[in-house]
Amino acid sequence: MKKGKKMYYLILLGLVFLLGGIVINIETGETSPYIYFGIGTLVATAIYYGIVEKRPQIAAFIIGLIVMHSGILLIIKGELTYPIEFGMVTFISGILVLLNSGFSEYMRDRKKNS
Repeated sequence: MKKGKKMYYLILLGLVFLLGGIVINIETGETSPYIYFGIGTLVATAIYYGIVEKRPQIAAFIIGLIVMHSGILLIIKGELTYPIEFGMVTFISGILVLLNSGFSEYMRDRKKNS
């Protein structure tokens, strides 16, 4: 499947979920999870085709920061059965994603080329 077709299919899927959720919300008066599926699909499509496809190092760096800070929040404010252990695993996973992102090589090559 070509890049353009895949992007348009994802946008269409997000719009179908979003509109379906809005219709369910209007009929029942309750918030539907389909609204969140639609918004999430549209945002993920925009992020992927806007950032990840062109600069995967930056996207991996941002995802690593998000995972690492999620681990910190779980350690500090976790309301799970084992918040500290789960938070530490999440924090360490975020650090590993950051270290393997290739962001430093990207910045070094960018500095050489400019």
